[in-house]
Amino acid sequence: MQNPSEITISIHLLSGDPIVFKIEANEDRQRNAGTRIERSMNANYIGVELDGRLFIIPTNNIQKVEISPAPTAMISHVVKGAKSEAVCPAFAACPN
Repeated sequence: MQNPSEITISIHLLSGDPIVFKIEANEDRQRNAGTRIERSMNANYIGVELDGRLFIIPTNNIQKVEISPAPTAMISHVVKGAKSEAVCPAFAACPN
């Protein structure tokens, strides 16, 4: 079970390798999450300070980003309240 004071972010690279990290779920991060996500995806890179090291990840090398729990402040291009019917790898077409 996830700690409610933490946010887990998984950045899945095109190579299939994930970068998974946790950040504190403070009020500022929750309030500004939508804007920050949108800015990050419109940039050429996402920078992550992780365990004393700085990772610069080119956005053209990112397949998808998962954020759990979902931020309360969303960007405009997000479908809210969706339910999963089947789990399909990397948004591939699901078999019938």
